[in-house]
Order: sequence, then C-alpha cells, then structure tokens
Amino acid sequence: MSNTPKQSDWKQREVGALWKKKNDKGSYCTGYLITDELGKKVKQRVVMFSNKDKNNEKSPDFVIYLSLEQNTETTAAAPKVAAAKMIGKKAPLPVAADDEIPEM
Repeated sequence: MSNTPKQSDWKQREVGALWKKKNDKGSYCTGYLITDELGKKVKQRVVMFSNKDKNNEKSPDFVIYLSLEQNTETTAAAPKVAAAKMIGKKAPLPVAADDEIPEM
C-alpha cells in the first residue's frame, strides 16, 4: 500500500512552515504563511513567540506576527507594511536574498 495519496493531500493542505530559533532573549520561530490574494498565492514572512500574557487556559500559547525585516533591502517596505496593518489590509513582505526558507 502506497502513502503517495496521503502525502499529496498533506502537501495540498500546507499553508506555511516555521523554524525554531534561539537568541539571548529566548526561543522563537520564524517562517512563512501562504495566503491566497485574489487567486494568487502570496508568501508572507512571520515570527512566532510564546504568549507572555497568557493568564488562563483559553489564552493562546503562541502569538504570530508579520515579520518586519531589518536589512537594507526591506527597510523601505517596512512603513508600507505598518500602514497596511493600521488600515486592516495585508501586505506581503519581500524575501531577503539570504533567506533560509526554501522556494516553493
């Protein structure tokens, strides 16, 4: 019995990926989510942190944010992303040249 149909089903349902990272402040995850913007798939970079404000069992364990890149290629895009967040619209973030995330 082959696992191919099940594997392709999982691939079709995939909406993103996260990688574990560590720094002086603790552990977190970085990655991307794929959204559908008017029929076009858009890869949005995200960062996920532990919810430090968790005060009961119904509070989420993790919180995901749109990633704001800190290199020169994406600095110009940051104000546009912040403006889009303020008016409730999504804005895709550019992917840096040294990005560790594999292309689809």
